[in-house]
Amino acid sequence: MADNTTIKKKMTIEVVTPYEVFFEGRVESIVIPTLDGQFGIMPGHSPLVVAITPGIARFEADGQSRSFVISEGFAEIGQHVVIIVCNAAEWPEKIDEKRAQEALERAMSKYNSGASTEQQRIYARHAIRRAKARLASAAEWKKHKDDHILD
Repeated sequence: MADNTTIKKKMTIEVVTPYEVFFEGRVESIVIPTLDGQFGIMPGHSPLVVAITPGIARFEADGQSRSFVISEGFAEIGQHVVIIVCNAAEWPEKIDEKRAQEALERAMSKYNSGASTEQQRIYARHAIRRAKARLASAAEWKKHKDDHILD
């Protein structure tokens, strides 16, 4: 009798910040935010290095989907290994929404200030993207968590 189960190929993902190895594990796929938009990676991908922008990264592992917020950095992609080096990474359930909202307001104020230099505006633009990603990720996680409570 033939076995109809399929074995999904996996790759190793390692997410590293200056402070810790944020995540290390085997996954079927990952989608990361890049300068050119969302970038999907599966096992066997051609080797590549891409710049990462602040946003939400998502991965699939053992039939489960998981997301986290990521700041600027880069990803080194190999056929069976993806190494992400970024300034910060955070699970949505660990996000302090009040702090993220305050960071968004500070960054927007800095961005819109006539006294800001071009370099300060670039930094503020990244801070705005990161704060918005943190708020969106936390809201998505809360909604998903609440949906499961109702089940």
